[in-house]
Amino acid sequence: MNTIKAPFKTVEGISFFSEDRYWGKASKTELESALEFLGEKGWEEFRARYKNKFDMTFEENRADWRFVVPLPEKFSVLDAGAGMGRISIPLARVAESVVSMDQSFLRMKFLKLRAMEEGLNNIEVCVGDIFDAPFAEESFDLIVMNGLIEWVGATGRYNDPRKAQIASLEIARKLLKKGGHLYVGIENRLALSYLRGIDHSGLRFTSYMPRWVADIYTKIRLEKRYDTYTYTKMGYEKLLRDSGFSNFVFYLPYPGYNLPRIMIPYDNLNALSYTFRSLMSSSGIKRKIIWILTHVPFALRIYRYVFFSFGIVITK
Repeated sequence: MNTIKAPFKTVEGISFFSEDRYWGKASKTELESALEFLGEKGWEEFRARYKNKFDMTFEENRADWRFVVPLPEKFSVLDAGAGMGRISIPLARVAESVVSMDQSFLRMKFLKLRAMEEGLNNIEVCVGDIFDAPFAEESFDLIVMNGLIEWVGATGRYNDPRKAQIASLEIARKLLKKGGHLYVGIENRLALSYLRGIDHSGLRFTSYMPRWVADIYTKIRLEKRYDTYTYTKMGYEKLLRDSGFSNFVFYLPYPGYNLPRIMIPYDNLNALSYTFRSLMSSSGIKRKIIWILTHVPFALRIYRYVFFSFGIVITK
C-alpha cells in the first residue's frame, strides 16, 4: 500500500497538496471579506448577511442521494471538489470520517470553520487536486465526485479533456476499497434546460454541438478550447467502462443532482411518472401538457434522454 505524501505547506491548519486555485460564483475578494466578517461578527450575523451569497447552503439535503448507496455502518469518505461543504457536512453526521478536498483554500477555510461550528470533529480538509490526491490506495468506502467530472478536463495536464476525465476516474478507483462506492452527480449533455441556460463553457448550446464544432466555436468566442465535457447516459457508461468500472446504476435525481429530493431509478418508468404526477402542479398549459405526458410510457422513455442530470452509483 502506498504511503500518504506530505503536504508542501500548511496554512491555518490546512494542508496543501496542490496550488491554491480560487473558483466560485463570487469573487475571491468577496469571500475573503465574508470570512473576515464571520470572524468578527459570528455565525448568526453571517447567516443573515450572506444567506443567498456564494454557492453555499445550510440546508442538509444535498447529500440525500446517499440513501441509495449501500454503505457499511462505519464508512470513510473522500469528498473530491468539496466546495463549501454542501455534501461534506451532512455526510460527516453519519460517516466515521470525511476528507474534504478542494482546490480553493478559502473554500476549505470556510468548511473547516463550519465543521467546528457544528461540532463535527471527523472532517479533515485539504487543498488538493484529484490528480494530486495524496492518499493511500484503497483508503475510502465512498468517494464523492458531485459536479466535478465536467470540470477536470480543464486541467493543463492533458491535451484531451476526455483523457483527463478517465484519469480522474482511474485515480478514484484506486482510492476506493474493494466493494467501495463512487458517487457521480453530473448534468446530461442533452438536457432540455440547456435550451435556455448556459453550458459550462460559458456559452449557449455547446453541449449539444459535436466536440470539434464546440471547440472551434469556443476558441473563436473565448480564445480557449472546449474542455468541459458532459455526456449522455450511453456516453457516461462508456466513460466509466474505459476507466475500469463495470458495475454502476443510474438514477434521475429530482429536481437535479445538486438537490436530490428523490432518486428515481433510471429504468423505473412508474417511479418517474409517479414523481411528476405527485410533485408537479397540473396548472398552466405547459405543466398540464407535461402532466398528461407522464401517463404515456413512450413519452417517459424519451423524456429520460433529456432529463437534467444523472446520479450514478458505481461499485468497485
